[in-house]
Amino acid sequence: MLVIPEESLQVHRVVASAMCRHTFALVQPSQRLIENQEIATGVGVKWKGQYLILTAGHVVDYCPEDTLRFFLPAREIQFAPQEPRPTLSVEFRGLVELRQPTPPVFADDPVDLAAIILPPQPGAEECFAVLDERATMPADGAQVGVFGYPCATKIPLGKNYMASPEHFFGPLDAAGTVCRHEPQQDFTVPYELPHRANGYSGSGVWHFPSEPIWSPLPRLCGILATECTTDKVVSGYSIGTVIKFLRDNENLLGI
Repeated sequence: MLVIPEESLQVHRVVASAMCRHTFALVQPSQRLIENQEIATGVGVKWKGQYLILTAGHVVDYCPEDTLRFFLPAREIQFAPQEPRPTLSVEFRGLVELRQPTPPVFADDPVDLAAIILPPQPGAEECFAVLDERATMPADGAQVGVFGYPCATKIPLGKNYMASPEHFFGPLDAAGTVCRHEPQQDFTVPYELPHRANGYSGSGVWHFPSEPIWSPLPRLCGILATECTTDKVVSGYSIGTVIKFLRDNENLLGI
């Protein structure tokens, strides 16, 4: 049996919760237009005072509804206890609905990015990572974290379903050279999961700086857009590409 020191578990909880605080669960209709049948991932950011949810463009390009539904991120992520307990505290989060939302802003082809514009969120400031125009990618090989809602976590529950987030870590391939299959993007991160990584599109890729000392505050370094099952990597767009997309579309974003 693998025994993990309690100190390591505590650090793991801190890191997972830090990524979770900015990760939105988007509730969407199915491609057959049955509402509330699919779950997708987005990242809450604040860009020059505007509240946005960043995601992959293909995640929101077919949604015909006039209502945007999402769950605000949880402030803390809970791990299932290793031993049965009589009680387990559960946080209930209400589904947020925006009627007649502003249409998403899409990046120009071939970049697969989109931004969902939100009204001011004064009660949920901690859910939005403030982007720095000077942000850069971490060094090649740096450990990064991925947090999202993959399809494999969706569990039928009567006519509805439940889903829980999932996360993993891996070394950053900053040049994206590990995968030579189309579509080629800015970077890749390998994964070892008991299932495919489909559904991670729109998830944030996070880096925890270690200099001059390690910080539990994550820095967004990219948005995922696809997976390569052949090479077992996920790939996406660097923070530089994300910032260029936002700069190029500030008029559409209301900035």
